Amino acid sequence: MTTDTSATDDRPFGTTDPASAGEEGAPFLRQDDDASGSTDLARELRRVRGLVAGSRFDDVHDAVRTVRELADHLEAVGTMVRPSDYATWGVPEHLASNPAIGSRNPVSPPLEPVVLPDATVRADLRLGIEYQGPPGCVHGGIVALVFDEMLGLANAAAKSVGLTADLRVSYISPTPLYAPLRFEARQDRVEGRKIWASATVYTGETLCARAEALFIEPRGISDAQRDRPIEG
Repeated sequence: MTTDTSATDDRPFGTTDPASAGEEGAPFLRQDDDASGSTDLARELRRVRGLVAGSRFDDVHDAVRTVRELADHLEAVGTMVRPSDYATWGVPEHLASNPAIGSRNPVSPPLEPVVLPDATVRADLRLGIEYQGPPGCVHGGIVALVFDEMLGLANAAAKSVGLTADLRVSYISPTPLYAPLRFEARQDRVEGRKIWASATVYTGETLCARAEALFIEPRGISDAQRDRPIEG
């Protein structure tokens, strides 16, 4: 499949095709809550991250003891998962640990992507002070992280799988904290094992950054794995 990307279009991807404008999109790779409570635990830990990063305290030594006790408890009752324990990428337990989209990872925002009729993948989110770089702005590395994930999702939506070989991010204007952000990504073209994809992030009508990436499909990929995202 090939797409002509020679002309630059700064509009959000989901509005470039009038037929898809206004579509809400279908949830893509939805992650259900973990029956063990791990998803709820990650959700509360995200709250803690935001509070610790964005608050001033007089004395929180009692909280340190509480969190240390919690960590000791989780270490005692949990079973560590080794990377080799994952049979393949994109399965629910693997996706849930992802630092950009993982429902079980307290570091993750996490993303809740939808796929539009034209195979564009979109995620609307707000990023708090725990993701801050310049004062009041999202750290550029976090923007790049989300782009890498969204580009992988776009490939998955197009039934392709690739490892990131080259990721280029152009920062157009500051990406503000706490503001509604819209990340959109789509696959542009495929030539053999090479896959090209592109993405943007907007706040309102303001373009904050755009990304272009080259992915390489691993040798021996199976058809069953083509709708699963991989990163890195």
